[in-house]
Amino acid sequence: MNIDLVRKQIPVTSRRAYFDNAGTGPPSIPVLNSINEFMADWREYGENWEEWLPLIIESRRQFGKMIGGVRLDEIASVPNVTSALIGLASSLNYKPEGNIVISELNFPTNIYLWHLQKKHGRAKDVRLLHRDNNGTVPLEQWEKAIDDDTSIVSVDYVSWTNGCREKIREITKIAHEHGAFVIADSFHALGVFPIDARQDGVDALVCGMYKWMQGPHGAAFVYTRRERLKDLDPNYIGWHGVQDSVARRLTSQQDLFGKPFNIEETIPAPDATMFEGGSWGVISIVGAKAALEFALKHDQTERSHRVLKVTEHLIEGLKKKGRKILTPLQSDRRSGIVVFEDPDPGSTYERLKKLNITVASRVKALRASPHYYNTEEEIDKLLAAL
Repeated sequence: MNIDLVRKQIPVTSRRAYFDNAGTGPPSIPVLNSINEFMADWREYGENWEEWLPLIIESRRQFGKMIGGVRLDEIASVPNVTSALIGLASSLNYKPEGNIVISELNFPTNIYLWHLQKKHGRAKDVRLLHRDNNGTVPLEQWEKAIDDDTSIVSVDYVSWTNGCREKIREITKIAHEHGAFVIADSFHALGVFPIDARQDGVDALVCGMYKWMQGPHGAAFVYTRRERLKDLDPNYIGWHGVQDSVARRLTSQQDLFGKPFNIEETIPAPDATMFEGGSWGVISIVGAKAALEFALKHDQTERSHRVLKVTEHLIEGLKKKGRKILTPLQSDRRSGIVVFEDPDPGSTYERLKKLNITVASRVKALRASPHYYNTEEEIDKLLAAL
């Protein structure tokens, strides 16, 4: 990977040292060009369904490649991760008197949603696991919490709050031994580490595009392992989530609107597209497709090595400055996120911003999230400014 060439494709690198990929990743030129081309097409033709629908289908295919080469029928395009989680939560079968196991390291949506399932009587108990002094939820806590009454285990691959990387395969194995359905949010892992959804054993995986994947807001994907699709029974559905949808008509070379839609009954799609509700934000899908294609040009293992090298440089520099690091430092728990204490994070954030250095302000801490395109020289600039 030629980082100098990569950086020329990411305009923000010429203007600032950008370390907030866990917030919003900066777009590459191919992503920007794809969106501009869509805008020109929209301006000239207005609605252009026949051209847009294949792009949506292809974006699903590219996402499937990104998570280990899963089948197209296991992927659905949704507006955001919250939509994906709600779709899954409202489609699953809950065990009578069952429980749901989650972690405080999850993103808030992946916590709030499950408390509501208890409130509405779908679960007797929600077991919220808490981190230890090392900033991790030990595997022993998962083993203790998950039992034969567990309906769902929902876990983030990497925590947004402290960068802890979860032991997904081990958690999945424990959950499946008790017949639980495993949902994994890969928002802070995809684009940083190679992911193989089938090898990881997750039953469903959700991810947005605007963070480490450097795509636009408004585009996300949900993977559901085909062996578990039969276990899903949607409570909510839209006109794209049914068996006879316009996208399905396109793939079978039918006239998209050549016959009436069946409104006498509702037959959900037999594959993951049951989660595709209303009309897509095509402009976001186009950008997401370009972001996926851009990421797939690079070796994902090499990307992860670069991220860990750059974050290691930051960690060592923070240690020399006596900063307390809140991110787990064990090698198997590391990610692209480094969180460290700061006495006045809001003020420090603003002062760094004036120096063209971008981090994120958090509760009594700063969060730096360098990516593969960042350099050690940029880390040195941050350390000097601190």
